[in-house]
Amino acid sequence: MLERLNGQLVRHQFHLSLRPGRPQASLPEHLAMIAAIAGRRPAEAEEATRRHLRSVIIALRETEEIR
Repeated sequence: MLERLNGQLVRHQFHLSLRPGRPQASLPEHLAMIAAIAGRRPAEAEEATRRHLRSVIIALRETEEIR
């Protein structure tokens, strides 16, 4: 099961990386998560992660609508 989930994850990551502007959107989201974790600010890290995941979900839904 984990292999199947990982395969799906890789597929979605690939599709998202091809969307114009997506890598530029993800970079600051990842940097915010890293800064909060490195700064030992768990609430901020959680919020940054939630923002990023919401952004990813929206992008995935838009990708599905295009197909």
